[in-house]
Amino acid sequence: MSNRLPIALVIPWYGPDTVGGAEIHARRLAESLLAGGVPIEVLTTCGRDSFAPRNEAYYPEGLSYVNNVPVRRFPLRRPGAPPFFEQHHELLAGLPPFPAQELALFDELQVESDALYAYIQQHRHDYTFVFMPYPYAATFWGTWLVGERAFLIPCLHDEPYARYSTYALVFHRVQRVLFNSEAERDLAMRLYRLPAERTAVIGEGVDMQWQGDAARFREKYGLKAPFLFYAGRRDPGKRTPFLIHAFCEYKVRRGGPLRLVLSGKNPVVIPEAFAGEVIDLGYLDEQDKHDAYAAATLFVQPSVVESFSIVLMEAWLQGTAALVNGECEVMRRHILCSGGGLAYSGYDEFEAGLDYLLPRPALRREMGRRGRDYVRQHFRWEDVVQRFVAAVYGE
Repeated sequence: MSNRLPIALVIPWYGPDTVGGAEIHARRLAESLLAGGVPIEVLTTCGRDSFAPRNEAYYPEGLSYVNNVPVRRFPLRRPGAPPFFEQHHELLAGLPPFPAQELALFDELQVESDALYAYIQQHRHDYTFVFMPYPYAATFWGTWLVGERAFLIPCLHDEPYARYSTYALVFHRVQRVLFNSEAERDLAMRLYRLPAERTAVIGEGVDMQWQGDAARFREKYGLKAPFLFYAGRRDPGKRTPFLIHAFCEYKVRRGGPLRLVLSGKNPVVIPEAFAGEVIDLGYLDEQDKHDAYAAATLFVQPSVVESFSIVLMEAWLQGTAALVNGECEVMRRHILCSGGGLAYSGYDEFEAGLDYLLPRPALRREMGRRGRDYVRQHFRWEDVVQRFVAAVYGE
């Protein structure tokens, strides 16, 4: 390990209070690489996460340590300050023109730190750079600065701007793209026609130590009825509006004591008539979340924008069967490979899936057991580290 250049993991936000799937993935990856003897330093901004104002500092500038991982934070761009690349036009040589509509969305996703770009440029020969996720300015401009010294963990979803030429340039400029799943790699190869040798599936790890306590969750939150559980971001891309609507429609048609329990960061709209049956617990701490997985009758994952779905793996780790949106190829394949639940497409299949699974507790337990075995077999952090080392260092 001592002869290797250290990894510089570049991500817009990083910290113990940072929320987001890619951000939590980055934190656990960095900690696991460090534990595996891989020299690593995180390069990030002083911002908190995508749920906070993007021009406000949350963490102090400079070098600090998060669970022993060295984290070097750079200030966000001050309003009115001259952008780094306007001061260094020579670094833009060879950059192709991009359509105006792409640049407009690209501007919305920017989390800018000119000091970060300056540091990357100054130290471009001192690190092996790994950028994640793909849509943000730090990834676009960082990979432009270091080129084939860069690796990319894209956390790619099948979404409209994945087809933009700005992002195609990033995928082709890096030395290798490291994917969270086979389905994610297949999507990237269709979109960008990547050579297979410049791709690798390293997967994402799951923290195996969590033990959920179903009785504790039910007692704490006063839940005696059977319930569906969803954890994660609540927005149209994650299809939480569909989930709420579909559950309410199911209750109108079937009645019964079933509840829908939601957890996550951002707000949701619950129809007034179902206020007692759709229960929003907000953001749960890790133990409460795993207790909820263990207590749930079924875990539901309606999202179509997943490159891995850590919440699905966490639910399976607690032995809970899942009903997932089969329009997301990543999750459909997880279901097919694991036998840990069913996939649906549209309301009719959602309804049929509930009708089939709810009266069959033995089948749900068997599916949950299969899901747990799948997670334990494929997604240990130690194995992810080994695949990362092989993909990045060629070992």
